[in-house]
Amino acid sequence: MTKVVPAVEEKDAAGFRQRVNQIRQLTDRMQMDVVDGEFADIKTVMPVDVVPPSGLKLDIHLMVARPMEHIGNCIKLRPYTIIVQYESGETVSAAIDRIADNGIRAGLAINPDTPVSDIAPLLGRVSHVLVMAYPAGPPGGKLQTKVFSKVAELRELKDSLEISLDGGVNAETAKKIGKAGFDVVYTNTYLFSGESLLTRYHELIEAFQ
Repeated sequence: MTKVVPAVEEKDAAGFRQRVNQIRQLTDRMQMDVVDGEFADIKTVMPVDVVPPSGLKLDIHLMVARPMEHIGNCIKLRPYTIIVQYESGETVSAAIDRIADNGIRAGLAINPDTPVSDIAPLLGRVSHVLVMAYPAGPPGGKLQTKVFSKVAELRELKDSLEISLDGGVNAETAKKIGKAGFDVVYTNTYLFSGESLLTRYHELIEAFQ
């Protein structure tokens, strides 16, 4: 069954702490989105400004222009996975090596228009691939279903990968996302925009069954 993981994209440490406390009531895993205002046109709280969320597996998604500048502070948070946006540029390979050398699962994220073949040479060193349903950046974009075909392409190259989707996840899109074969979905806008966080979360759990 597809695992539903709350994603947090907060501007400051106080907002991050509030989300962590909410997520602890729901599940055992979360994602922290990190955006530097340069790679994409928003800026979030940085890893250096937060403390490890005790009791939760933490995935960190780096959407930054220079990943190597942030890897050290990410490692200090003792995350489950550090995911680097492939489109960040030439330092992606070095970032993956540093993550793996510190005993942390390394991951890659790709935008909808990036072919799976572009990341094929790096897949031997990663455990996780995050497929963006729309280009990395602000939340709330529309799901591009063309990305579903990337699951089969990735499985053919490395069957052991954990494959996730971020973007456009809601109760209406859940069935077709689940059928596409994603192991994990990250959700922010739908989950946190309802009156009841718990209700929204269980709606998604049921939709993916």
